[in-house]
Amino acid sequence: MCKYQRRKMAFSKKLIADIRILLWIVTLGGLGLAAYCIYRGFTGSLPWLSAMVGLPWSAHGVVCSMYLNMSKSDHREGGITYEVAKANGFKAESTENSPPI
Repeated sequence: MCKYQRRKMAFSKKLIADIRILLWIVTLGGLGLAAYCIYRGFTGSLPWLSAMVGLPWSAHGVVCSMYLNMSKSDHREGGITYEVAKANGFKAESTENSPPI
């Protein structure tokens, strides 16, 4: 593999990266919309702002905690990553991203 060639990102990591991008778009869009409403003289309350920004961040927290739980289960005894390492005698493989210990 070429030094500058990117490795394909795992689906779960790509999902989290995509969620973060969408999260910032929704957050900045909501704040921009609220600023525009205030600028145009809207004098009502803006309760939708807390829902528009708060709910996606809450969902992001759930997604990240579930990913962390999945990662923990893979690295425990009986998990996929652990069992593969055990079968290889826990020998570290040298890769570009992870030099030997």
